[in-house]
Amino acid sequence: MIAFAAVALLTACDENAWNDKLDGFEVPEVGADASTVTYTLTDADYSKIASYKLAGADEATADAVKAVGVNLAFPNNELAEQLITLFLADTKNNFYVYSDGSAIKVTYNVSTELPTNIADFRAKQPESYTVGPDDYMVAWGSEEDYINAYAPAAPATRYLPELLSEQYVDAVAGDYIVVSYNEAETNPIFGNVGGGEEGGGSAVELTNVLGECELGDEVTVTGMITAINKRGFVLTDNGGSILCYQASGFDPSAVAIGNYVTMTKEVGAYGTGLQLAIDGGDYTIEGTGSVQYPAPTVYTGAMIDEAVARVGNYRPVFVTFCGQAAVNGNYLNFNVDGATASQGSGYQVPAEIMSTITDGANYDVTGYFVSVSSGKFFNVCITSVTPASSAAPARAAAADVPSKPCNALYHFNGSKWEVANDFVILQPEDYAAMGQKYANLSDAAPEALLPIYCKQNYPYAVEGDMVNIVYAYYASSSTTYKVSCYIYEAGEWKLNPFSEPSTSQFVKNKGVWAFNPSVVVTLPYSRNTEPSYSYYMACAEWVFENISKSMGDYSSMTADKTNPTPFIDYRGNAEFYSGASAYYGNVDIRASTALNNAPEGYTAYEGLTDEEITLLMKRRFCHETMRGGLALLFPDAKPIEGMDVTYTIHFTAYEQGGVNNEYTLVYKVAGPAEFEFVSCTWFATPEEAQKP
Repeated sequence: MIAFAAVALLTACDENAWNDKLDGFEVPEVGADASTVTYTLTDADYSKIASYKLAGADEATADAVKAVGVNLAFPNNELAEQLITLFLADTKNNFYVYSDGSAIKVTYNVSTELPTNIADFRAKQPESYTVGPDDYMVAWGSEEDYINAYAPAAPATRYLPELLSEQYVDAVAGDYIVVSYNEAETNPIFGNVGGGEEGGGSAVELTNVLGECELGDEVTVTGMITAINKRGFVLTDNGGSILCYQASGFDPSAVAIGNYVTMTKEVGAYGTGLQLAIDGGDYTIEGTGSVQYPAPTVYTGAMIDEAVARVGNYRPVFVTFCGQAAVNGNYLNFNVDGATASQGSGYQVPAEIMSTITDGANYDVTGYFVSVSSGKFFNVCITSVTPASSAAPARAAAADVPSKPCNALYHFNGSKWEVANDFVILQPEDYAAMGQKYANLSDAAPEALLPIYCKQNYPYAVEGDMVNIVYAYYASSSTTYKVSCYIYEAGEWKLNPFSEPSTSQFVKNKGVWAFNPSVVVTLPYSRNTEPSYSYYMACAEWVFENISKSMGDYSSMTADKTNPTPFIDYRGNAEFYSGASAYYGNVDIRASTALNNAPEGYTAYEGLTDEEITLLMKRRFCHETMRGGLALLFPDAKPIEGMDVTYTIHFTAYEQGGVNNEYTLVYKVAGPAEFEFVSCTWFATPEEAQKP
């Protein structure tokens, strides 16, 4: 956030109402006087910076710029300085309000060495792929009997690697893909209900014979009852379905939807429909499960006309159609719009269904098309019949099986796609549990919520455990994928940023922001006030370390010790070698003060006039104490090629006669933490400014 002195918040109606877009960003009036402020880049800032274009940048540099938004860090200080210059110049960020001479110290992250997997992930933004109906059809092996989800019988891990290989033929080692898909916990009931070696979730192991059986075959089948009529039921196994017909004496109450049934029979046929002839004692009920029906094929009148004209023998098909009921005793038929040579017909309709039908009303009928009779009746073993909807039924895309949305992260190892098990990707339900309206995080949500996520999902973590969390991050009207590494330390989950903070200064000159580490600071003449206190205290520290300790055995003392430490005030926050006082916020260069506080036996002032003592104190302050204090305050200061990096200090001196006067002192950075005296306004001539 930016820190300012004596500024007011502006209202949304103000010309500077852009302030509302930067949380906590208080701004001065346009054209405000030059000032020095601080700003720390936010996650949203990194995302914005990642969209910038550097003129003449090669491909590697362009990729590095894009990666800034994902890494929330710059690869080095040099690129940071270039991009932050663009950030400050971007009028959408509104740093134009500052006048020439203003300086902004921007704090940002610089990446440290990353683990290979995270480096690969961050090298380029992972693409995303959403599994669609065509993909699910491939998994279920049918364009009719499928669900819009993977399930135990058709698991995502079996089909996604091949799917990604087909979709991303140009993939290279290190690529990542975020895949979004649906997953059902139970298998649907249609041509494939699961079971067998794949463990499809059935309580009984189902056979896989009904999908390929032909007239005259003897089959031993274990399946599930998925529809019941007055003369039998429809049996479904992992391969398909078949009508089981009992000529007489069938008791519908003796079986139930979901019963597992085993029998051995010869396949027969009637009315172009394959069937098994049964009686009450030649099949065994093994148990009961739960039925999830597939998406029915919607039949129009023309399709029904075509179906009743078919030749050959067929297995049942799960269908739905809309028709007007025609009730005639125990017979239930349906007139379907568009049908000219046929009628829909309920096959051996049980009494409980017949009782719900009103002659002449329109109904949506769903069930298994099992046979054709009299060359015109499209016979359906009904599973449901409901009053017709206001809209004409459309073909359902998939079976109505409960499923949930899922995310998976896949990695290309150079030859194949595989689940990236070294990462954990947030699921849609995770975002909801975190209270997010959308399946993403934004602003400071990752820092606030991900440690809680880790605590809840890894309750038995031990010291040093790490987890790499991949999540969708929304900023600047777009969503990207980020990865954050959390490490368990001292009982808490903490972010491992793989970056270190760095600060660079940018100065506005002739309306243009540019990197300039030069410092301009005013030390206010006020007691115990920053930044005066820090600067003058650094001077006192330097005097203690370099002057006081050389005058006796003070090696175990610190600058906050009271007298008799040579040249250090009893409060420990001022020095009398050159007169710097953190307590008063000035430089006391009065000869009387110097003489009164000189160490016992000190002879350097002997024979000097008051004016000469004052001049000596000035020289010491400029060439020794403030120079040394700056080295303590700015250990990272360094020269920049092609630029004079300067430190300009406005300060107040307390002089003879009890007057305070303001002066300006300038240094140039000559080496690492090395400050070279340039000038000071309290010297009348160059000769006065010479070293002591």
